[in-house]
Amino acid sequence: MSSPKAKPEHKKSITSPSCGSIMVGVTFDEGIVLAINAVNNLIYYLDDHIYCCASNGGFDRDSLIDVSTKLEEVARTNNHKGVTVAQALDLIVKVYEQAEVTELLLAGEDTSGLHLVALKSIGTSSRVNYAALGAAASGAAEYLKCQWRPALSVKQAEALARRAVAMGNMHKLGIDVCILFRRTPESHRAEFHDSS
Repeated sequence: MSSPKAKPEHKKSITSPSCGSIMVGVTFDEGIVLAINAVNNLIYYLDDHIYCCASNGGFDRDSLIDVSTKLEEVARTNNHKGVTVAQALDLIVKVYEQAEVTELLLAGEDTSGLHLVALKSIGTSSRVNYAALGAAASGAAEYLKCQWRPALSVKQAEALARRAVAMGNMHKLGIDVCILFRRTPESHRAEFHDSS
């Protein structure tokens, strides 16, 4: 008599697919531009004025939905005063600690200002003015290094981000863009006002 066959385990893959992937972030005078190739990546809304570029694969999608839910809980326990980009980064690092490959761009604004953070592996993140990540990003990274300069206008920054994505976009896939504008001091005061 043969023993019953063990059922195969279905585990979520914790490696991010990267074939043809490219994500770009560019800071400008009044905000941050995020651009991706629309087939391989998504721009995820994590919280008010906090976004993350990542693969559109199941692991990234599930992980970033989890991060968004946890940030909502943090905001609720904090009397809806808002969350910081650092809190989002900490949650991402915890959720992704088992991932073999991680390339994410985190962009946001909190009371300490605008932040563009590149995560190339968990535990390794850097605050940057521009970044290009993904399997197809090497030429785009060099292009940004040569072309980015402080005090770009929104039009210049968007054009720069689009051109950088197009450089790694050999199949002429669609490009998605998200522009995060710096909030006025008045909106910060209203949002983070302590009503107690």
